[in-house]
Amino acid sequence: MTPSDHTRPNWLAPAIATVILLILVATSAGGANWHLSAMVLATVAVVVALLHRLLPGSRFFSITFANAISVYACIYVSFLEARFEPATRLVEVVAFLLPILGFALAVVVRRKGIRAVILSEHPRIETRFDRVFLWLLPVVLIGVANFLVPMQDWEPAARSAWLFASMSVIAAIIFLAGHSVAVFLVDTGLLFEDFYLTAARLVKPAFAFLTFYSLITVIFAAIYRLIDRFDGVPTFTFSGVSRDIGFSESLYFSIVTLSTVGYGDIVPLTHAVRAVVAVQIVLGIILLLFGFQAVLRSTRDT
Repeated sequence: MTPSDHTRPNWLAPAIATVILLILVATSAGGANWHLSAMVLATVAVVVALLHRLLPGSRFFSITFANAISVYACIYVSFLEARFEPATRLVEVVAFLLPILGFALAVVVRRKGIRAVILSEHPRIETRFDRVFLWLLPVVLIGVANFLVPMQDWEPAARSAWLFASMSVIAAIIFLAGHSVAVFLVDTGLLFEDFYLTAARLVKPAFAFLTFYSLITVIFAAIYRLIDRFDGVPTFTFSGVSRDIGFSESLYFSIVTLSTVGYGDIVPLTHAVRAVVAVQIVLGIILLLFGFQAVLRSTRDT
């Protein structure tokens, strides 16, 4: 086994996480428009397969592209809901596909140059970062223009035509800047890989922190439950109503108290419970401080 085998990142875990993310975004963003959700997933699957075929060795590049599609889908659906409702469903789907197809076509045309960047041993991220803004700026300007154009009284056909025209221009920009877009995704993939390796080293301290966190949560939940059971009067109010607290509710209250969120839906009444709450809050702050210290120490040691 070569040394690189020990350092080669396991891409299966981030790939699975990416698939789950895409399914979540597609189903939630599409809503009742199931065709849009299905098109998001199908498009990502086809283009990622294309990237694997044309750009060997680009595992994190493909994962980064899939994540970028999820962000793009969120922005696109937000624009649809804010400015292009109602619009023709077919136009919505086709307009969504245009920039992705433009990028895929650019990858096919410029695959040799992109492959050279991916396979380079020491890519220089800082020298190419400014190229992002060269193609991103006109895309942002088109988005701003869509909010400035008055479309309140437009018919659905006019809205659909404007949407198709806007996304066609964006697709043309993506195609012309396909190499820069691909290089940006390569750089993002490298950063993603570094983050993934760093996160993998933090599994043990994070697990230890969660173990102590859950332990304190359960202990104080039991204390709240016992105080409520043995006290002669209700010790909590629920939305202004005094009654006994259940164990699941005591767990919820313990988590909220330990995180110092304080929603206010469950409020302690007696002095004994308030004293226990104060102790738990102090312990939670101390636990957070020690947890951060353990994470930082683990990062420095590696």
